[in-house]
Parts: sequence; structure tokens; C-alpha cells
Amino acid sequence: MRIASRSVLVPLLGGILCFFMGTSAVSQVNNAVDDAKSLKFDVVSIRLSSASPKEQHLYITPDGYEAIGFPIETTLLVAYADAPFFKHLEELKGVPSWGGSERYDIRAKLAAADVAAWHNLNQNIFRTAPVLQHMLQQVLAERCNLRIHGVETKVDGLALHIGAKSPALVEDSTVPAGGAGSQLLDGARFVYTKQNDDQTWTFYNTSMSVLANWLTVSSKYQVEDRTGLQGRYRFVLRRLAEQPAEGDSTTQVDAPMPWDLHAVGLKVDREKMPSKIWIIDSIERPSSN
Repeated sequence: MRIASRSVLVPLLGGILCFFMGTSAVSQVNNAVDDAKSLKFDVVSIRLSSASPKEQHLYITPDGYEAIGFPIETTLLVAYADAPFFKHLEELKGVPSWGGSERYDIRAKLAAADVAAWHNLNQNIFRTAPVLQHMLQQVLAERCNLRIHGVETKVDGLALHIGAKSPALVEDSTVPAGGAGSQLLDGARFVYTKQNDDQTWTFYNTSMSVLANWLTVSSKYQVEDRTGLQGRYRFVLRRLAEQPAEGDSTTQVDAPMPWDLHAVGLKVDREKMPSKIWIIDSIERPSSN
């Protein structure tokens, strides 16, 4: 069941990452879930997909939500798991084989009168979006007769801290000239460079919470910001070599954190992070439109 799901889901993640790393991603100010009670999708279309790989995408749109060419399992994860959803594949249990293998096109739109309120929420697929989750949970209950329950648990994670004997970070909110690089959340940007085998990411106007979000996407575990730093920073991250180099103490093999954080005054500590396992009690194929 899980193998079938991953055979569909994993190849699509590269496209999502390209969207996140290479396009304008808006920031998210998550209001209380109660704000979702006044919002509901006005039109929801769920159909078996014939989308080509180039057409497959997963977006929070200006007026709703689209998951084109993805299995229902993906929308289940978006609706219930913390973001980014693909870090929590093992925390969703009881998905039937069809839920992980059959691909669907889901298009959910709000009424025109609700679009302004939706836009003001500034939700992003790479940060947990309680309002979107509440609305998707309603859709899954109505269209798939979903019955699901959660069990509190703890999972391996990384806590981002200030390094004990590392260079001090200096606040710097400048951005690259001419809008160079790629946009991250909250107005942050990064510029990627590669020279021979040396890969570096230069971050501009970047908060620790945005950095933790980026590290989560690009590393093995969920990363939480525990630095207490509230400013914006400019710094350069170097990717650690995959194989140990003689005399290089920063090299790691199969490192859970593949970036040289020490050089920018940071470190991560392995910790158990609170999470939730979601167990599907019953679910049916989506009802016809």
C-alpha cells in the first residue's frame, strides 16, 4: 500500500520543490482555525486524472486549492499533517491501495465574495495552513465519507540553536541587486552557486523561521527554530561533502543536516518533536461531481 503510494508521490515532489524554490512564494500569517468557519469551498471538482507529468501540480491558488495528478493520499496529508506534508508519509495510516495509487484532479474554488478574505490569509503549502486544512477536512468528509482519528506521538526532529562557539550573526535585511536569485517566504531570497563540487546558497533578508522551513524541506528531518532570534540576516550556507575529505572536520556521511551551519553561527540538536499519527477508520472513493 505504501509502496504504491510512494511510486506516484515521490516523483512529483521535485516539481513541488522547484515551485517552492524558484517562484514567488507568499508569506503566511496563520489566524485561528475559527476563522475558517466562515470560509467554505463553493465549488469542488474531483475527477480521475489523465494529467501528463508536465501538468501535475499542487498549489494554493488565489481562489482555492488545486491538486492535479496526485493521489487522494496527498490531499489527506495536506489536510491533516504538518507542513511540508511529504515529511509525514509514515504518519498517515490505513490508506487503502486505491488512495495511494489512483491519481485525481482536485479543483476547489471559493465564491467570489470570499476571495478577498482568502487572499488576506496569505497561506502557503510549505507552512501549516489551519484554514486550508479545516476546509479540506470538510471536503474529504463530504466527498469521501472520511472517518479519521489522531493519536499523539513524537518523531525525530532537529532543533535549530545558536552555536556555542560560532561567529555571531549580524542583522542584515538587504536583498540582491536587481531581484537576483529565487524568492522564499516572507520576502527572503537565496542565490545558488556551484563551482566544481562546492555548492553554496547565499541567503538574503532571511529570518530564522524561514531558514528552519527551508532546512526542513532540504534536510532529512523536520527543523524547528529555537534560536530566539527575531531579525533578518544575510549568510552563506555550504553543502557538506558526501564523502569524507582528509582534514575536513565538517564533512559528514549520510548527515541528517547536510549543511555547514557552524560556519554561520548555528547548530542543530536531535530532539523528539511532538507530532500526531492519523489513522483512517474508513474512506470511500470520491463521489462523482
